[in-house]
Amino acid sequence: MKDKHLGEVIIEAIKSYGDETLARSLIWHMENRKKMSVEDIADRPDDFVSFLKEVYGPFEPFIEEHIIQSIAKEYGVPEQKGLVAMIKSLYEKNT
Repeated sequence: MKDKHLGEVIIEAIKSYGDETLARSLIWHMENRKKMSVEDIADRPDDFVSFLKEVYGPFEPFIEEHIIQSIAKEYGVPEQKGLVAMIKSLYEKNT
């Protein structure tokens, strides 16, 4: 299931952690290196987290935690341990 809103929440979280240029660069690399659009994150959370690890290296857990907090706030759900679990629980709740 494609979810544009989730992708927007994630990109906004990245913007607030870094800046707009960083977010645009991340999207470009995600689309061109991973062949994944922002809307695909809901279907491919494992691939997205793997991509974040490639890009951010040892700083990835900080970015991931920030994204988890943003998703929890936006959707009004409790935080989960790990972004993959957070995204999966979000859709389990809404099905």
